Amino acid sequence: MQSEEGTEWLMELLTEVQLQQYFMRIRDELNVTRLSHFDYVKNEDLEKIGMGRPGQRRLWEAVKRRRAMCKRKSWMSKVWCASRNEKCLDCR
Repeated sequence: MQSEEGTEWLMELLTEVQLQQYFMRIRDELNVTRLSHFDYVKNEDLEKIGMGRPGQRRLWEAVKRRRAMCKRKSWMSKVWCASRNEKCLDCR
C-alpha cells in the first residue's frame, strides 16, 4: 500500500494500534491529513467508515499520545529547525 506524501505519520499511528486497514478511509473519506484534523472527527464518523468501539478507543488514545509527544517536542523542534533554517513538518 502506497501512502500519499505527508500522511506517513497517519499510517504509523494506525499501525501502532493495529488499525492500518482504515488508512484509506480515514485519509480519503474523513479527509484527515494532519494530526489537528482529528479535532473535527467524531465517533459517529468513525462508525460510518466501519470502525468499532474498541478500535475507536485505541485510535483516540494513540492520537492523545501523539499530541502529547508533539507538545513536549515543540520547543525543541522550533529551536532545532530555526538553527538549521528548515521548516518543521512534524506535528502540524
